Amino acid sequence: MFIGIIIGLLSAFCMSGSYIFSRAFIRKHKSPICIAVYSQILMGFFGIASLAISFFVAEIPLTPRFFLYVGGQVGGYVVGHTSFFMLLRYVEATRAASLIGLKIIALVLIAILMGTTVSSLQWLSVILCTIAAVGMNLSGGHLSFQSIFWLFLSVFGYAFTDVCITELMLMMPGKSMLENAFGVMGICYTVLGILALGGLFKYPYKREYLREVVPYSLCYFSSIFFLMACFGLLGVVFGSIIQAGRGIISILLGIVLLHFGLEKSEPQVSARMWIRRLIMALLMLCAMIIYSLTVQK
Repeated sequence: MFIGIIIGLLSAFCMSGSYIFSRAFIRKHKSPICIAVYSQILMGFFGIASLAISFFVAEIPLTPRFFLYVGGQVGGYVVGHTSFFMLLRYVEATRAASLIGLKIIALVLIAILMGTTVSSLQWLSVILCTIAAVGMNLSGGHLSFQSIFWLFLSVFGYAFTDVCITELMLMMPGKSMLENAFGVMGICYTVLGILALGGLFKYPYKREYLREVVPYSLCYFSSIFFLMACFGLLGVVFGSIIQAGRGIISILLGIVLLHFGLEKSEPQVSARMWIRRLIMALLMLCAMIIYSLTVQK
């Protein structure tokens, strides 16, 4: 379990970094869809590399059930990812990172529908995680109807993606979850990269776009790689609670940005607001600890 938690925190760190880079791109070019297209094309090449590595470390089960979940992962990812970039038009990156923590509610609902039993302590952990995400939102001002709409789509799209990822990882026969992640990442991101090529009709190739999505793409791809391994080791609900630690990491990154005067990336907020966000982040940490006590690994 300890290894799974460490891998989950690595995923959270990389994801927090990706939020900052994506927000910077959208502020400059005013196009959430553009970064979605170009980053996905670049990550498609990362997927091809992962697929090549997987031939040496893991065997991909070429079964109809496997590819059914690949289709689910791709569909959920497209909805969740595009919606998240639309959300960044209305919400700063560190705040959005915390709000995505609401995904835990959707994951629990999906888990219950799939027949998973949730204990009282696990429910308490989920409730605390939800309160923390909402509390961070209240520390940043009012959410518009548009931002709530895109947040809803993003949360449920990502939740569905996470469920499919977990099933794919468990179907892989590799010796470790990190080995299995190469195969799953290779298949899913190669498919997503091919689909993203269609976006070049709307956003013709520009070297500037491709160059500026590199930091985001590296952070995001690394985050998902670690996340897949984490889900395989801890399960989708516990893994998502661990990854919700990105709220704490994002707050720390936000403080660093403000310290160095990068107001264009993060808006200026009062010390009281930062303290409130930190309290909510610690509440989320408590949720992780409580859930970990219910898991026997």
